[in-house]
Amino acid sequence: MKYFYAKLFIAFLFILESAMACPGCAGSMNNPKDKYLVYILMGFIALCYIPFYFIYRLIIKHRNFNEQLEDATRN
Repeated sequence: MKYFYAKLFIAFLFILESAMACPGCAGSMNNPKDKYLVYILMGFIALCYIPFYFIYRLIIKHRNFNEQLEDATRN
């Protein structure tokens, strides 16, 4: 089983290596198709980070959840 996980991890590393783009390919300044690339990336980052911010806030708000349940059952 460990051998399978090792092969899976190595395959994952190769996939990540091939997914990375060179700076000239990812956002070349001479290509007119990349006119809105920065705005697209900003939107993507915002759409990824905003839900995780709310999840983080929810976790911090209820970090003493078990103690709150115990206090509620005692009263």
